[in-house]
Parts: sequence; C-alpha cells; structure tokens
Amino acid sequence: MRANILMIKNNIESECIVMVNNKKNSKKIGIIVTIAIVLVLAIIGVVLYFVLRPKETMVGEVKKVEVREQCPIDFSSYQAINPEVYAYIEVPGTDISYPILQSGTDDLYYAYHTIEGNDGLPGAIYTEGMNSKDFHDANTIVYGHNMRNGSMFQQLHRFEDEEFFNSNDTFYIYTPEHKYTYKIFASCCTSDDHPLYKYDFTTGPGVLQYVAYLQSINDSYSHYRNDVSINSDTKLCTLLTCMPSGMDDKRYVVVGCLTEIYDYAAK
Repeated sequence: MRANILMIKNNIESECIVMVNNKKNSKKIGIIVTIAIVLVLAIIGVVLYFVLRPKETMVGEVKKVEVREQCPIDFSSYQAINPEVYAYIEVPGTDISYPILQSGTDDLYYAYHTIEGNDGLPGAIYTEGMNSKDFHDANTIVYGHNMRNGSMFQQLHRFEDEEFFNSNDTFYIYTPEHKYTYKIFASCCTSDDHPLYKYDFTTGPGVLQYVAYLQSINDSYSHYRNDVSINSDTKLCTLLTCMPSGMDDKRYVVVGCLTEIYDYAAK
C-alpha cells in the first residue's frame, strides 16, 4: 500500500514539474513572439517613413519638396466661374486669400472686371501677360486694388507698421501643381513706374538693380529685412497696390523671394 502511495506521489510530482516547465516554455515563446512583432512593426515603420516622407532637393537656394498630398485649393470650382483663374494667393496675418487671374487679351481687364466678368470695382487679383504663369520669371508682379472696405490688396498696407512687418515674413502662391513660398524682404512706397518696364529682368542685373532701388527708399511706409540673401538668380514676386488718395503717383509693394516649392501629387 505504501509503495502505491509513493508511486502516485512521484507521478503527481512529475506531472507538476512537466506543467511548470511547459508554462515556462510558453512564457518564453510569448516573449519571443512579442519581440518579433515589435521588430517587424519597427521595420515597417522605418520603411514607411522613408517611402512616404517628403522628398527634398535644393535647386540653387530654393528648396523643392515632393509631397503626396494634393493641392488644398479647389481650382476646379474657381475655373468653373472663370477659366482664366490659374493661381491662388494667401498672405498670413491678413485677409488676403484670392484666386489670381491673367487675361489672354487685355492686361488691364481684371483691373476693372471681377472674377465673374462683372464690370467695375473691386476688379480681381491679376498678373499681366509679360509674366508667365509658372512663377519662374525673375520678378512676377501681382496686382490688386486698395479697396476702402479692406478687400483685395488693401491689407498689404498693414506692412507699413514695422512691428507687423517684423512679425509676418511669408506669403504663399498656389497653382494646381505647386505651392510657392516667398520670404518677404521689403515693403515699400515706390514710384508709379512699372517695374517690368523700368528694369530688365531678363538679365541678372535687373534683379539686383530693382532690389537696390527698394533698399534706397527711406520713409515711414517702407521697411527692409537685411537677413535675406538676394542674388542675380533669385526669383522675386512683387505684390502691388495703390497708395491712399492724394498719392496717385505712388504705389505700395510687398516683395518676397522664392524660398521653397512644394510639388503636389497629381489628382
């Protein structure tokens, strides 16, 4: 009898040892599986980061960034109203957020016609035929009226305030394919001479001559940012509007240099 009891006891102890060992092995396997899953997820994360991250290159002093997102501006809606809409402008710190048009027949058409084609003010934001629509010119001039109700380009005059100028240094222009970022380096009260006629922007010196003129202006309306590097290859964009009544021979400009181009994913 005693021998049977001892045999049963030994069998129970053996089974307990096996169960403990099985639990230990299962725990080890669980840890290994967890580590493997974490490693796989980490590898997938790294691969996705390098595949999906924006691809950046430098073209001269301009950063080009390829992104997978699409342009946030609904150009199809604007072009349904007027097919001559080709770009869009936003100036942070102001309410300036408008489509840009260019007439195929009359450079001044949108000075006196709205995007809907209605005759009269406030007109529209526009460029002239001397400028291409790809913003690759040495200096693209964008025009808008100085409306008393604060619309169009009236709020460019906020840059007359030095504190505002110092706090706001960027504006953006969108096309269906790209987003152009401009660093504002000058806001000035200029003569009413047409910059594209006064300066030869087909050659490098034209850019430098124009910038030197802006730097030479010294009045309470005008400010200049000296930490921006400008050379003969710099691409400029000049936002131009009128001065208040009584200063009809003057214009107000906010000028930026192209620093970054976003290439949007095709729709």
